[in-house]
Amino acid sequence: MPPAAPPPPRRYFQFTPFRILWIGMALGGLLVGLVFLILLGQSGRPPEKAAAAPAEPVFVLTNQLGERLSSTSLKGRIQVVSFISPYCREECPLIAHHYVEYADAIRTSGWSKQVILLSFNLDPKSASPATLARFQRIFGWNPKDPLWEFLTGPPPRLDRVVKDGFHVWFGKVATTTRRGVIPALRWHNPLNPHGLHPNPSHEDPLEIYGPGGHLRRIFQSGSLVSTARLLHTLYRLIPHAPAQTTPRRAP
Repeated sequence: MPPAAPPPPRRYFQFTPFRILWIGMALGGLLVGLVFLILLGQSGRPPEKAAAAPAEPVFVLTNQLGERLSSTSLKGRIQVVSFISPYCREECPLIAHHYVEYADAIRTSGWSKQVILLSFNLDPKSASPATLARFQRIFGWNPKDPLWEFLTGPPPRLDRVVKDGFHVWFGKVATTTRRGVIPALRWHNPLNPHGLHPNPSHEDPLEIYGPGGHLRRIFQSGSLVSTARLLHTLYRLIPHAPAQTTPRRAP
């Protein structure tokens, strides 16, 4: 008889469907544990600080009455900031009209001690403090009212404050008349009724700075901001006293 064939080698481990499933679950558990350990290590780290909002630039300038005004004296107040040339016949007269309406609404709301309106003179070479006061009177404002301060100073200082501090561009540029170009909307300005005084080109933002001196809102077209829209923005920045609750009666 031929010799019997040797038995097949014994397999100590076989990949059965049940064992494959078990191995997959085990590897999945290890992966979950590893992720948990990584997250646990991250939670022990100090949280990253959020980027602070841009701060208002520091300045010492002169208002429409010839009085010095510093940015440090405005701390704790919400500042509504615009940029105006008193000889402008485009956006600036409209902003002036808005500022008078803003001031009336701010006083009616009882916020005159918490909010101040600021404008920066974009034509410091030609417009003196007296010119700024006249501009305010033309549009119905009493220059002695401190709710709206129109600030000016030496041209290099205004450049640093407006261009480098507020990042608002302005300057005299050569203008050319081209056919087919829609002219800008003009507003009557008695300081420059016929446009003979060259007006500096400039951006037209309205910037809102909170009580801490940090930028909280910017409107790229400041001359288009309605009074209602401004009040809505201010309301969110002004601290309000908690509502009074009626005490419960004793049982």
